[in-house]
Amino acid sequence: MNDSVIEDSTWEWYKDTVKSWLEDPGVGQFGDLNMTSLNMDQAFVLGVSDRNVSLYSVSDDCFRCPFELLKTFKGGVQGSLVVNTARRATWRVYDDVREKYISAANTTGLICQLRPELGQFGVYTLNASADGCDVRTDKEPVNIYLPLLLVLGLLLGAWVLYGLGKFILSRIRRTGKLRYGDKELALQQRLRALDTFRGMAIVFMIFVNDGAGGYWWLEHATWNGLAAGDLVFPAFLWIMGVCIPLSVKSAYAKGIPRWKILLQILRRSVMMFLLGISLNTIYGSNMLGEIRIFGVLQRLAVAYLIAAGFYALTAPKYYTPPRGACGQALKDLLSCVWCWVLAAVLVALHTAITLLVHHPDCPAGYMGPGGKHDDWVAPECSGGAAGYIDRLLLGEGHLYQNSDARRTYGGPPTDPEGLLGCLTSAVQALLGVQAGATVLLQRSHKARVSRWLAWALVLALAGALLAGFSREHGVIPINKNLWSMSFVLVTSACSLTLLSICYTFTDAWRLWGGGPFRAPGLNAIALYVGHSVCAHLFPFHWRVPYMRTHSVYLVEAVWGTALWVIIAHVMAKKKVFISL
Repeated sequence: MNDSVIEDSTWEWYKDTVKSWLEDPGVGQFGDLNMTSLNMDQAFVLGVSDRNVSLYSVSDDCFRCPFELLKTFKGGVQGSLVVNTARRATWRVYDDVREKYISAANTTGLICQLRPELGQFGVYTLNASADGCDVRTDKEPVNIYLPLLLVLGLLLGAWVLYGLGKFILSRIRRTGKLRYGDKELALQQRLRALDTFRGMAIVFMIFVNDGAGGYWWLEHATWNGLAAGDLVFPAFLWIMGVCIPLSVKSAYAKGIPRWKILLQILRRSVMMFLLGISLNTIYGSNMLGEIRIFGVLQRLAVAYLIAAGFYALTAPKYYTPPRGACGQALKDLLSCVWCWVLAAVLVALHTAITLLVHHPDCPAGYMGPGGKHDDWVAPECSGGAAGYIDRLLLGEGHLYQNSDARRTYGGPPTDPEGLLGCLTSAVQALLGVQAGATVLLQRSHKARVSRWLAWALVLALAGALLAGFSREHGVIPINKNLWSMSFVLVTSACSLTLLSICYTFTDAWRLWGGGPFRAPGLNAIALYVGHSVCAHLFPFHWRVPYMRTHSVYLVEAVWGTALWVIIAHVMAKKKVFISL
């Protein structure tokens, strides 16, 4: 009998543990509340008060926004509402105020202000009285990070097992002589770190585009700030710049004339731009008057045209560094002196336009999201000069309509890949060109890595200084939507650091072959186009009736991403490499 009780309790413990790892709330009904009606990042709040009160809230994601009315509770009557728990919020309880919005400066009738810590599928009670307020936890929330830890553990285990199996097979199948064709020999001579880095960028980009499991910090910052997803696109753009000196010098070595190299750069840029416009119609309208003109590939195309075209135009076919120890030490920097001149011109032009160009009804130098930001100080000025130029030259109908910033703040549309940001994107590509020049002219592993890490430190400090070491209060905040210079500097520093790590393990120490990221890096454009085209197609994407937890969304995102990694490996095995 005792053994049976122990077995039952053990089984119940296992079931409860599995449920907790899958974000199961544990009950379908909690009092009068239907827990199954809650979706991802939602919780119930019960309101109890001895008088009529109004609950207002403002999310930390909405900087300097007015408080918005959530619910009015009648005195002596318990009410309930569903709140979002993804980001922390500040609450205010007012004495029977019915306006939809209240400025943060308005404290008339304010009973209390608090910052509750709420979690998914939790149940909380707000007690409000003349003496103050408090929030009580009636039902504990689920832990939304357990599924992420579980998936990471499974992926890491699969990676280790795959590596061990590949190592064993390589030992068994080893032959005394290896033969390579021209294409295979070229792959052997490539820096593994470049393909590995590019593969990391495209794999994480696909994962983010697939929803990243619903974790907001794995996606993009709403306006100012830096989330994990914000590192992907600039990394892809930067590594494109790194490869420019290598490809141009390779073309020179083959005897290709300069004019033909420039023509190839122009052709590739045009093809990339047109392909990007075509892909925009998958997610948006295909009406000619509503097609979004700019996008990810279009931004890459413009930055590539400027950076690669200028480098091919100015780079000498045979570079002779200055004599002396100083000249040898700085030869990679001196070889790109004209690229630095161009970068300075682009930064000056971008800064001048940002500070001077504005709509007549908008303040000069405004870089906010518009709408209700800062209590509607500039509601129609979303994006400042960048947004104004896009709306003026491209038209509102040809811009991205569903940005997170617009959903949070309101205001007119702004395009995160618009015209003005192309200038600073080209600067980011030119910073990549400098890193590529280091590969060309510095032959030792130590020299390359030390220079990359030194540049990373310099750029990170410069970007942090511009941003004032804060999210909102710097001279030039870190902002992906505007592709601000602080964003360029900080993300380039992150890219330099990651490339240094990849290079150390793959090329310097040769402890890692780059798997599973190297194969996706060899077909990055093909994977990006493929995952965009198959955005709504099974088996890459699927849905089940109750997709209301991070665990389900995470499995779906990892599944879709893993399929493209497998496809990349099959393409590499078949020696199929697609480029524009």
